Amino acid sequence: MRLRLGTRGSALALWQARLAASRLAALNPGLDVEIVVLKTEGDRFADAALTAAGGRGVFVREIEEAILAGTIDAGVHSLKDLPTEPAAGTALAAILPRDDPRDALVSATATTLAELPEGARLATGSPRRRGQLLAARPGLAFVDVRGNVDTRIRKLGEGAFDALVLAVAGLTRLAIDDALWTPIPTEVCLPAPGQGALAIQTRAEDGPTRALVAPLDDSETAQATIAERTFLGALGAGCLAPAGALAQVADGRLTLTALVATPDGTKVVRETASGTMSDAAVLGLAVAEEILAAGGDAIVKGAR
Repeated sequence: MRLRLGTRGSALALWQARLAASRLAALNPGLDVEIVVLKTEGDRFADAALTAAGGRGVFVREIEEAILAGTIDAGVHSLKDLPTEPAAGTALAAILPRDDPRDALVSATATTLAELPEGARLATGSPRRRGQLLAARPGLAFVDVRGNVDTRIRKLGEGAFDALVLAVAGLTRLAIDDALWTPIPTEVCLPAPGQGALAIQTRAEDGPTRALVAPLDDSETAQATIAERTFLGALGAGCLAPAGALAQVADGRLTLTALVATPDGTKVVRETASGTMSDAAVLGLAVAEEILAAGGDAIVKGAR
């Protein structure tokens, strides 16, 4: 048997694709997994702001097109990069067990936001991170940054900015020295919906490939990210919205905490709700409705 697995070409994306390939091979002795590297629009315009590069879906569109064209059988994505409505004719065949979903402060001198001096230059291209971190530390100055993890850390070392915010999952997957970074509590900064989780996407009608991939699916991660992504989809502002969400499972209950924030951090609307595992989508919709009704609607409209 042979499976062609599409991925972006960054070190992190290749690590993720190799993880999926190794798990598939372990479950299917004799399976030959070929990793096919594709360059996405987000990769081609690595120095441009995401909005200038095309906005939502810039890191997945070419992979989805290759799936639909049949040049690959499946694609591996960071789930946070996937639009809440994947391309027509495709399906999310598996969500792998989630790694730490938190963001991290990357700095050689500070382990918390409070330790950063007034006016410190904090690098992030994310409106979600910027709004929440400015709410916590109004005196910070923000610098837009693009590029892969290694590029961003190199720029930090060169003094382009004083600190950097990256996802914990990416740092741990690439074995970046944990002396350089510290997780940011979710009470301070909620992650992007789906952050820390990997998704495998296939053609919707490709039964054999979906069956091959399905055993990799982790039900708790799947339900948690359904709640988060349903929340984001209900906002109607896409993956560039200044919105964070984290759903967690405990004792069979699913608790979703989510928010929207203005880019300047002056207004944050945050809500939490719980339900059963089967209520994931309903929970996401309910929290979105509460946030929009509590003033989040104006924030989301501003983001559009």
